[in-house]
Amino acid sequence: MAPSRIFSIGPTRASFWYWAGAGLVAAGLFETQLLPCVDYPQHLALAGVGRRLFAPDAPEHAAYTLNVFTYNGLFHLLVAALSKAMPLELAGRIVVAGSLLALAGAVLALVRALDKPDWCAALFTPALFSFSAGWGFVNYVLATAIAAWALVFVVRSARHPTAPSLVAVGALGLACASAHVLAMLVLCAMGAAAAIETALRSAGPAPPGGRRVIRAARRAALALAPLLAGCLYCLAVYRRQYEWDPGRYRDPALEGTGPPLWKKAALFTAYTTGLLRDVTDQILVGLAIALVAWVSVRALRSAGRDGPRPGAPGSLVAPLAVALAGYLATPMVLVGTHLVFPRLGQWVVLGAVLAVPQVPPTLAARASAWALRLGAAAGLNLALHCAAFEWETHDASAVIDDLPEGRAATAVVWEPETRSFRNGVLTHLAGYYGARKQGSWSFSFARYLSVPVRFRPEAQPRWPARGWEGAAAAAYDPRCHYARAFPIVIVAAPADAPRDERASGAVRELVFARDAAAVRLLSHHGRFWAFDTTGLPDDGER
Repeated sequence: MAPSRIFSIGPTRASFWYWAGAGLVAAGLFETQLLPCVDYPQHLALAGVGRRLFAPDAPEHAAYTLNVFTYNGLFHLLVAALSKAMPLELAGRIVVAGSLLALAGAVLALVRALDKPDWCAALFTPALFSFSAGWGFVNYVLATAIAAWALVFVVRSARHPTAPSLVAVGALGLACASAHVLAMLVLCAMGAAAAIETALRSAGPAPPGGRRVIRAARRAALALAPLLAGCLYCLAVYRRQYEWDPGRYRDPALEGTGPPLWKKAALFTAYTTGLLRDVTDQILVGLAIALVAWVSVRALRSAGRDGPRPGAPGSLVAPLAVALAGYLATPMVLVGTHLVFPRLGQWVVLGAVLAVPQVPPTLAARASAWALRLGAAAGLNLALHCAAFEWETHDASAVIDDLPEGRAATAVVWEPETRSFRNGVLTHLAGYYGARKQGSWSFSFARYLSVPVRFRPEAQPRWPARGWEGAAAAAYDPRCHYARAFPIVIVAAPADAPRDERASGAVRELVFARDAAAVRLLSHHGRFWAFDTTGLPDDGER
């Protein structure tokens, strides 16, 4: 499929509206200095450390090790490589925005591989910036784009197997496996459903003796076989990491827990996006699903009267069934990993797009117009919220800019949500310090086995008795052993706290209590402050 075919959508006007929606989603990430993605600063800072670890004489080797044999590290390695030619933060947002654009291109290519009308791709745009992107699961976001492109070539191979398409399936599957193991599992499940149904629909007239089914099974197996390389890669990584720490892959208190099925169904849009404070993202996803349902019902009613039959080639229902079953059956916590099943909501929306029946000409024009408008509205909506987020967080970025380089920082954050974005988008402010100032930061994800940049056992700071990450700012004890390892403290004060620097005593008292007079102010912008606590005693709660 030629690039010009992938990045156009029929008439010039229709092409403009589709890519305007997807482009606005990506462009919104360039409006802000901090991204509205919860875990993103942690991964960005690790990528910065990874870049420095490429140099054999880097001082970071004393505290970190670099492990490229992992299934949660492709984002870090890509950003680390790109940051050799550009600033680290620019490299990070290019990879995130590029992942979203790549996913948009994959959805369009997949629609075309199934001979579906181009406007169907726009029905996916409201789910493009998904729950996973808002939570900053950047390796999974990147892996989702790779998996979607692999699915394109699986479908093409199931219809007409060629050596280039099979090689593409294998290469993309391996890349997906190195980016995120959950996306690889989804690719295998969705790929199997799509390959089997596509092969059956493409097998032609049924010869005697059931040979049509056998022929379809062989073609589907051939299309899926290259994914075996990625599967074996994931198994090898799991075996190695399980030997390092078997307990890391279970959460005894929460393993297997999740909401009831009725709640998953009732709150589907919230679990699929649920990022914006005003819930407009959820409304747009709901409208996309409603439009899919309306078009499908109208097409079914007109079947046999206006010509096209809804079950004709171009409509796949098996991927939707698999995605929906996975969404409903998967718990919130699985194999020690939290927030699992909401990541599958985006795949349910994609499955719904692929299941849209062939639409009669009398309906196509109206459906196309509404789908393209909905996609453009979703892009504009996110871009506007990103502009608001920049206005809300500009002061936080300015505080980080004022701090000295190469130190150790933590963040004490009251009200980590903003008026524009939910889900604690300010939780990991200290990670931005690590990325921007090449220092160390508290609650670093380097303690996890699956990321490529990991602490050396002797260098990892002892974990606090009570953490203050997220909305637990009141638990911060400036004298505890963990806090003393991070003397620079970035503070996001409560909204009703004084913002005049001359009244900083109230903020000092709130954060440092009896040590309020002993800390030194480093920076102040709006409700964001930074203090140096060097010299405080190490006699607090361990």
